[in-house]
Amino acid sequence: MDAYLSSFTEEQWQSLSSFGLTPFMQSEVLAIPSSMFLDDQQCLMILEKIMPVIKAPNIKVTVSLILKRVAFLTLAPVLFAMSRYDKGLNVKEGNSVFHFAQEDDHWRSSVALKKLSVSQPDGNRVAWREKLLHNAFAGHLTLLVEQFHRLTRTPKNILWENIAIRVFSIYESRILLGVPEERKTVAQEDFSLLLDPNTTELFGLPKNPIADFYFEMSQVPYIEEPVRIRQTCCYYYQTTDPADYCGACPLPLRLLRRKKTQGLP
Repeated sequence: MDAYLSSFTEEQWQSLSSFGLTPFMQSEVLAIPSSMFLDDQQCLMILEKIMPVIKAPNIKVTVSLILKRVAFLTLAPVLFAMSRYDKGLNVKEGNSVFHFAQEDDHWRSSVALKKLSVSQPDGNRVAWREKLLHNAFAGHLTLLVEQFHRLTRTPKNILWENIAIRVFSIYESRILLGVPEERKTVAQEDFSLLLDPNTTELFGLPKNPIADFYFEMSQVPYIEEPVRIRQTCCYYYQTTDPADYCGACPLPLRLLRRKKTQGLP
């Protein structure tokens, strides 16, 4: 923790820790290095262990919801530190350790980084930013998407939209909301880079996998505020009884449209 505090102000550290970033402790019993997800046997063992905790009915639902959480824990600290403070965290797969615990029937999770060093632009912010984002995506989340899809056959578009909505909400609801005026342009440029269809190298893919999921929010009858309705369903409703849907879930809207088409109330 001292290594982090020497690089961040107390206020900055509090902001990052609110996203689930914690100091790394070698003796943590329930810590799961992200690299374990890339081992077939260990990955399946982890998924089967977490499945009943989150009340998932099958492995596809489990992997979808785990990736939603892993994406937030991975991206929120690194994007916030980068765009708000010009400070870089290494969230590459080999440096990230996740902690999943069950407390009072609730799923608790956090992330720790093995290597505590914090980088800064040093005059070349573009190259520095590219390295940070490449570590986060091509060096981590892209690997998890490919692995989870191969092992569970969960559609890649669901997994990538899970990541995309995290990117959007981290910027729109956290980084850009209340950003100091002197950081606004930089933060917006960082966000725009991730939305650019031509940004592919950072993901290690021939196509930007999140760009197509970004579009203007719209008003829907059953939600007060404008929302960006998902193109895919993340399966969250399958873990609740009675079924509870995410605010951006496409299923309620499809049901409403079907009723109107059929002339039902």
